[in-house]
Amino acid sequence: MAPSRISPPPSTNPNVGLTPEQVEFWDSNGYLLLPDALSSDTVKELLGEAHQMLDDFSLDDHPMTKFSTGEKSDHVGDDYFLESGDKVRFFFEEGM
Repeated sequence: MAPSRISPPPSTNPNVGLTPEQVEFWDSNGYLLLPDALSSDTVKELLGEAHQMLDDFSLDDHPMTKFSTGEKSDHVGDDYFLESGDKVRFFFEEGM
């Protein structure tokens, strides 16, 4: 595994939560790998649901919202984007 994809090891105490090293890694990199956080059955189920959502996805009624991290992005005032917090929504990346 590439060094950029290796997170600090989890705590050996199940009651602790994230270790200080894990929090620091999260703060620096914006992601954290948690090996074995989900069972293989759960992962298979989630992947199956994700594949089904992609199979069912239609461009016919999609607003074609492009995601960007820039402050002057078109999506900033876009209802499709603003109302996506509790939904699964599909966004396109700029330049793609």
